[in-house]
Amino acid sequence: MNTIKVNDRATLDALYKNSALTFEGVTADEENITAVLTWVKNYTPLKREDVYVIEGSLMNREYNLTGDNAYPETNCTILCIKLDDMERPMAVTLPRFAVGGRWFDDVVDNNARREAEKNGNED
Repeated sequence: MNTIKVNDRATLDALYKNSALTFEGVTADEENITAVLTWVKNYTPLKREDVYVIEGSLMNREYNLTGDNAYPETNCTILCIKLDDMERPMAVTLPRFAVGGRWFDDVVDNNARREAEKNGNED
């Protein structure tokens, strides 16, 4: 297991481009990360056991999230696993709903849409 703390926009962009499997509001301790990896491995073998850890404060800063659309500045963790790191990523498509899994690009796009709506900039 390789835990990667995300602290830059380039890594966020790579996760976005990859539509990484994403879990919001989870703890990033070894026990929880192991549980997430085990869950994924129930559906598909992994090429790499890389788990990306993103703090809510980074999401707020990099995506200009404010007010009730912002993540808590502390004690808010997001975990991602790249689809490229899975042998059969489509195997998690439906099961992810049962455990609150989302795609990172959907998370970012939905946050951007909500931010635009509340600022009156609907496109």
